[in-house]
Amino acid sequence: MLRRTLTALLIVLLAVPELPAHSVHDWENAKKLKRGSSVEVLLQSGENIRGEVEDVSDAGMQIATEGGNIEPRVGWLRDVDRASVRRIVRIRQTKFPDSRRWMITGAVAGGAIGLTAGAVGDIEHGNNGRWILGGLGGAGLGFLVSCAALAAVATVHIAQTPRRRDVVYEDTTSIYPPRS
Repeated sequence: MLRRTLTALLIVLLAVPELPAHSVHDWENAKKLKRGSSVEVLLQSGENIRGEVEDVSDAGMQIATEGGNIEPRVGWLRDVDRASVRRIVRIRQTKFPDSRRWMITGAVAGGAIGLTAGAVGDIEHGNNGRWILGGLGGAGLGFLVSCAALAAVATVHIAQTPRRRDVVYEDTTSIYPPRS
């Protein structure tokens, strides 16, 4: 049975036409970059430009360079001619959850659960005030649990490599030797 399966798999693999290799020398890869993608562009002159993609066309690209004080996307818009580009590297960063939103959600959810449990306890036992204590206790517990979850996420974030870099486009017709 195993021999037949392996033979069939081998026949299928041999019959499949060869897939084209991914080429980093095609400008179409640069045109596929989405607006807001973090990139580093090495120019033929040796200059490095870091920022986020605003637009890419057949003629070149527009990059929102880093350097704003208020927001990372606030800086200078830089037009780069396609002929002056030696290499484009996409920098992928892991998106982590918004800590403020997690803490608020945890406190509200814990408070709602504690309030409900306290109200049920008041109805069953006829005591007044359990719903207040249950709500406060649940909110505090929900806040603490969300803080613990965020601490775990932060630990994973610190342990990971901060960025992944992928070469999107490279011009090999350059007269300059490539930089590493």
